[in-house]
Amino acid sequence: MSKTFWLASLALATGLAAQAEPLLQGKRIVTDTANGGLAVRSAGSVNGRQVDAAGQRRLRTDGQGNVSAQGSSAVSTANGGTASRNARFTRSADGTASGERSSTATNANTGVTFNGSTTYTKGSGVSRSAGCTDASGQTVTCGSAR
Repeated sequence: MSKTFWLASLALATGLAAQAEPLLQGKRIVTDTANGGLAVRSAGSVNGRQVDAAGQRRLRTDGQGNVSAQGSSAVSTANGGTASRNARFTRSADGTASGERSSTATNANTGVTFNGSTTYTKGSGVSRSAGCTDASGQTVTCGSAR
């Protein structure tokens, strides 16, 4: 899914389309690298009265079978809610591969923060962890008010 599509969907889902002049902008740069590789960078953002969101991605190949990708996105709402996500993935010409992703979201009303992470290593599999804390840093049940 393209970043522009994601940002436009976010804008519609949060009602930005009905706001006075929300700002949606983005950029994509594709360049050739040495040895027949490719580098792609893209970034986009949405700014409005109720929500601000931004994201970026990078992909790089070297023409020898190695590839790396990384991306991040963040959103904040007018009432103080926030969310972010960071991810990266690498694959080497020898077939080794690994990746990781982390996500954080904070409920503006309760102060409860969700932290989740996923890691992958080819041959070892997937590992996941998730948990929630309240505004004072104490562990709470996810979905709880405190």
